[in-house]
Parts: sequence; C-alpha cells; structure tokens
Amino acid sequence: MNKKKIAAVIAASVLVLAAAGYGIYSAVTTVDFGEIVIDSIPERKEGTTRIMSFNVRCADDKEGSIKNRSKIVTAIIDQYLPDSFGVQEANARWMNILKNSLGDKYDFVGEPRDKTGPFSEYSAVFYLKEKYTAIDSGTIWLSETPNEKYTGSFNTQCLRIASWAVLENKETGEKYTHINTHLDHVLESTRVGQSKVLLEKLKELQSQGSVVVTGDFNTDESGEVYPEMLKVTDNVRVIASETEDGITYHNYGKMKQKEGGAIDFIFVSKGIKAENYKIISNTVKGMYPSDHYPISADIYLK
Repeated sequence: MNKKKIAAVIAASVLVLAAAGYGIYSAVTTVDFGEIVIDSIPERKEGTTRIMSFNVRCADDKEGSIKNRSKIVTAIIDQYLPDSFGVQEANARWMNILKNSLGDKYDFVGEPRDKTGPFSEYSAVFYLKEKYTAIDSGTIWLSETPNEKYTGSFNTQCLRIASWAVLENKETGEKYTHINTHLDHVLESTRVGQSKVLLEKLKELQSQGSVVVTGDFNTDESGEVYPEMLKVTDNVRVIASETEDGITYHNYGKMKQKEGGAIDFIFVSKGIKAENYKIISNTVKGMYPSDHYPISADIYLK
C-alpha cells in the first residue's frame, strides 16, 4: 500500500471514530457543575449489601461529553457508595477516569474484551477495597470457548465478556460473587447463546455462595434471555420490598417509558431477599450521566 492510500485509510478511520464519538476531546467545553449533590438516595438498612450496574456510554455525544458526564457518574457512585458495582462500555479512557476518581475507595477486576483499539471495552467489577478482598476473579468470553481469550460465537457483532470477583468481607468473612456482563446488541439468538455461557459460569460460581449478576442485556423482559436467567436467578426488581418499574436505556431522555422495559438488570441467586431496587434518573444542570440509567439494589445475602 502506497503512502497516499495509507493516508486515506488513516483519514477515513479518524472520521469513523469521530462520528462514533471518539473525536478530539480538547475541543469539549468543560461544564462547571459546582458541588454535585445526588438526591433521593435510599437509606441503607443494617445487614444489606448495595449493588449497582452502570452502563457509562463509551463515546462523546452531543448530549454530553465523557469529560463532563464522568463528573456526574463518579458523583453518583461516590454518594451511593455501593459495595460493588459493574460497568459496561467502559473503554480504556473510562477505566482511567474511574480509577483516578474512585481509586481511594475502590479496586477492580476485569480485562478488555479485545486485544487493542478504542472499541475495546471492560465489563469490570469494582469493589470497596477496605471492606473486601477479591479472593478469586476472572473473565470469560461469551463464546463456545469461554476460557479462550478474544473469541466470539453465535454470530455476535462484538466480542462479549463477563468478569467476576469472589468478594470476602474482611471483618465478617461473608462472601459473595459479583458477575458483570454486556450481551450483544443485534440478534436475540446471539444473546440467548451468550446467556447460556454466562449461566454455566454462574452455576459454577454458586458453589462458593451467593451470586449477583449485573449487566446490560440489550433485551427486556419480553425477550428470550429473561426467562433463561430466571431459571437460575431472580430479578431484584421483582423481589424487592421497595421497587420501581421503567426503562433503563433512555437515549438521553428521548425514549418513552415502557412497563418491563429495562434492559439493564441485577439478578441474584434464588433465596436472596432485596430491600429495594432503584432506577437512578438524576440529572445535573440538565445533563444525564449516560444514555442508560444506572440501577441500584440493597440485598440481604444468604
């Protein structure tokens, strides 16, 4: 390939990345949010464990750049203070932000789904490092060869992974496993295949105690994946004493509400009880933290 063709390929790649929101960040105007105070945070009851799932949106959008949205994201996490939380669409840039902003409180497990590139994302699990020790952890690829890195099956559009951590409370010795994932966005048949790989890992990890699963499943309760998950787990939204219903993907407030329309879930081992389930819909100065609402639940481990 001659130099002109190489230059053309590079220029085209830059345009594609810019259109996808991976453009020049220095041009973004920084919003002065002042002190961010997140309201309507549920009071934590003694004996509960707080779990969160957060699709942080991997790219800059006209509705909000990562540079600005990340300030709201980290404020929500810092003030809800979950014991552990899972992130989706967390590319290397997002991971650096989360580590730099929350690293005094949280450690994480996880690795990128692809070898390199701006589209390589983590499905990382973050946990309170002073409270828990990750005594076991790992990442599987949601493919027919889950322990082989960078593999995809079931006609997946993107490589998809699940990362997990077995967390032991340093004071009480109580343990639970947090699995976090992000299923493919195109075909339901692909998501069904991926969910079966996920469930096999979940069954294996349940031998070590209670399991929670967070993630963007890219399908709602009317899809084929949901009943597959309910064979082994419960949906916290359904079992929680205090709960709410609604969509979780909202496209920066443009989507209409739909009963049972969540595509982000917190599933738990059967027998676990839940105090509350909340869809976190806060905005700051009219800006959403993401095109998804984060979700939170306080549960009682078995």
